[in-house]
Amino acid sequence: MGIFTPSDLLLRFPDKYIFGDGKLERSLREGDEVSFSGEVKTEAKRSFIRRGLSVVTCVLVNNGIDVRCSWFNQPFAARSLKVGDCVYVSGKVKKFKSALQLVNPTLVTPQAGDGNIVPVYKTAIPSRTFAAAVKIALDTVRVNSYVPRKLAEEYGLMPLQAALNALHAPRSATELAAAKRSVAVENLCYVITSYRLLKDDNRDFVYNAPVDYVDRFCDSMPFPLTGDQKKAIDGIISEMRSPKLMNLLVQGEVGCGKTAVALCAMYYAAMCGYQSVIMTPTELLARQHCESMVKFLEPLGVRPQLLCASMTKQQRDVALFNIKYGTASCIVGTQSLLSENIVFSDLRLVIVDEQQRFGVNQRAKLESKGKKADMIVMTATPIPRTLALSLYGELRQIEIRELPSNRPKVHTAVVPQVKISGMYKYIAERAAKDERTYIVCPRIEDGDDELTGVEKLYGELKATALGGFVGCVHGKMRDAEKAAVMNDFKTGKIKVLVSTTVVEVGIDVPEATTVVIYDAERYGLSQLHQMRGRVGRGTKESYCFLVSEHGTPESDERLKSFCAVSDGFAVSELDFKLRGAGDFVGLKQHGNGTLEIDERVIEKARALSDALIADGSVSDSIVRSLKSPEFIRSVTMN
Repeated sequence: MGIFTPSDLLLRFPDKYIFGDGKLERSLREGDEVSFSGEVKTEAKRSFIRRGLSVVTCVLVNNGIDVRCSWFNQPFAARSLKVGDCVYVSGKVKKFKSALQLVNPTLVTPQAGDGNIVPVYKTAIPSRTFAAAVKIALDTVRVNSYVPRKLAEEYGLMPLQAALNALHAPRSATELAAAKRSVAVENLCYVITSYRLLKDDNRDFVYNAPVDYVDRFCDSMPFPLTGDQKKAIDGIISEMRSPKLMNLLVQGEVGCGKTAVALCAMYYAAMCGYQSVIMTPTELLARQHCESMVKFLEPLGVRPQLLCASMTKQQRDVALFNIKYGTASCIVGTQSLLSENIVFSDLRLVIVDEQQRFGVNQRAKLESKGKKADMIVMTATPIPRTLALSLYGELRQIEIRELPSNRPKVHTAVVPQVKISGMYKYIAERAAKDERTYIVCPRIEDGDDELTGVEKLYGELKATALGGFVGCVHGKMRDAEKAAVMNDFKTGKIKVLVSTTVVEVGIDVPEATTVVIYDAERYGLSQLHQMRGRVGRGTKESYCFLVSEHGTPESDERLKSFCAVSDGFAVSELDFKLRGAGDFVGLKQHGNGTLEIDERVIEKARALSDALIADGSVSDSIVRSLKSPEFIRSVTMN
């Protein structure tokens, strides 16, 4: 599970909490989230619907209200439900003729020592087992924060040890809320401070090639650059030729052409005699960038080099040689670039694509492979201005809003259940015209909830008229398999691709005109916008269909708002307003979305960062900590 130390364990926060003192109300609506302790009113019965599919049902009662609960393929539920016993449950309300129902709710059997709030961990091992491990860590270690106690008190923060205890074993809802905000402030403060301390803007090298090379690059492109692309290139080259190191955030609408801007900067660096590197979150995107380099940079005399995990030993050895001895000027790769044995000849320009997918320490580690390197971070998920200014401070920002003039409109609509068959009829018609369709599902295999799985949907579609056109791709496949499937999709051997969000980032197939997103209510608006950006990259009008069968009135309204907004910057502001900033700053790198960030947290974290930087000793320890992804200073044994 990626947990090797007590810090890793303590930073894996609960995915949800069940409030045992919760009271059901008759005014509950379809889709409302509830958590409560209920008395088992009827005997749990297990029945088989068909081979391989069983269901356990029983009735719980809370506050005088009966709730019918059903668990599919969970035989252990029957053993946990004895008439008269009390159990904890949490789930979404369904209504049938005014009766309340819960389908596959989270079920927890009370144990000695449980309070009114029971944490639930959705991990590879049972939640109770994981909670027991966390308790041992909490009882055994002492957590030391970067924030001195005096500063913590001044800014109204709980001691970090106490806050972590409250997150994992809360005694009240008030204590839990305070702990969440306290840990969120400390974590965001660490991120902000790390960015600010990384900036050493004393340049000890120069880019002395004539700027005419930029015109040469632009003139060689097979398509005209937009005005925003030209402005971005001018801004980047100006920063590169300045006496200060470059630290730049390039925010661009999906499909706005950030790749061309990045390649121009890499080409200019090569003409100055320096190496440049671009790191991507997926091998699919790295290979796509490499194809662009071969197409656009090789004719100009620049040699690109790909480095990724699926390469053979011989291919990797050649790549390492080319990188170390400068044979390759422009390098592209995945996190494989962070390996200790990757040595550059003279790295001076570092570009991180889809920067929101990487942590601070990963960007810092890549940057450290250069003697002193300029940094460009790019994102197609525009960051709200409030958050960007807080996170990056004086970091210069360049926005690319303008799309190429020939880009078609992408229509977005929510598809109700009664129109699903009509949607697939439309997809079949598009396939017959050699157009491509993405169908995105939230998980690979079917689980114990109602989410759509890639493998099941792929199997169902194989048995339909689309069977000869369908392929699937997901994260558990080997990189070579994924590359082969994507190539078949690009060439048209596959017309309909069922996938997880592995296709979310940067995949460019001009023939793709339709994207279907199942369980759309599960995603943030910025992530939906990323997936919508997979279509409309050619010249034909395109469509994004959102399927949301298990949403709430609130999520339905959110999707309706998304359908009405097409500009990525407007989407990001709407997402920030509705959900806060957790996804943008990578809190989920700790395993979940328990913590939330709003403008008040940002303001407090920013002010606390100013105070930490004023304390030189704390600043030094944070700089040293960038070798580690944790915002905890240290964990020692009691």
